Amino acid sequence: MALFDTDVLIDHLLNKTGATETMLKFKNNKNYCSVITVGEILFGMRKNEEEKTLKLLNNLIIIDVDKKIVYSAYEIKNNAKGFNLELYDCIIAATALEYDLILVTKNYKHYPDNRLKLFIPEY
Repeated sequence: MALFDTDVLIDHLLNKTGATETMLKFKNNKNYCSVITVGEILFGMRKNEEEKTLKLLNNLIIIDVDKKIVYSAYEIKNNAKGFNLELYDCIIAATALEYDLILVTKNYKHYPDNRLKLFIPEY
């Protein structure tokens, strides 16, 4: 089961070569994204992209952020010595850890926590 990071979903929406193939690698599993990712995608969406974007999001299981995930994100941030991690990335990482999901991302530098199971697409 995979948690898709914002970058991979946006690449898929933009028809970048390899992004759709990456998503298809996980098609037989339940696929997830964080509600944070939903926000990032919706806030960057253009009006003419709405139908395609909502169709994609409606095919994913969206995980809400709760207190446990926020505290875990705080722990990730505090343990990441030498990294300037953003709040959203820490929450996405904490979500992947909490639900024991593979985090599918091209932004592997945003996720230095060794406990994470990362899948880094090669496209």
